Amino acid sequence: MSQTIETNLVDVLNRLDQRMDRFEQKMDRFEQKLDDIKEDVAILKGQNEQFDKRLQEINKRIDESNNRINETNNRINTLTIGFLSIVGVFVTALLTIIGKLVFFPTSNI
Repeated sequence: MSQTIETNLVDVLNRLDQRMDRFEQKMDRFEQKLDDIKEDVAILKGQNEQFDKRLQEINKRIDESNNRINETNNRINTLTIGFLSIVGVFVTALLTIIGKLVFFPTSNI
């Protein structure tokens, strides 16, 4: 009877060892996958930093372009005001001449 119990215990222990071996193999695979994921995350962090630097450069270029556009708009506004002022003076002069001719005609006849 004790031999049967010993045999059964040995079988149970062998099965437990086999299961523990399988479990350890699965844990090793899991740890390897986890290490791979850590490496991938490190690579992604590096790529993210590069991407952020590029975005900052692009934002800087956009800001510079906006400043140039604003300067150009200011120049165009100044030119427009100057042009309209000249046209206003010219139109005023023409209306003055026409008004003088209409309301104060010279009678040379």
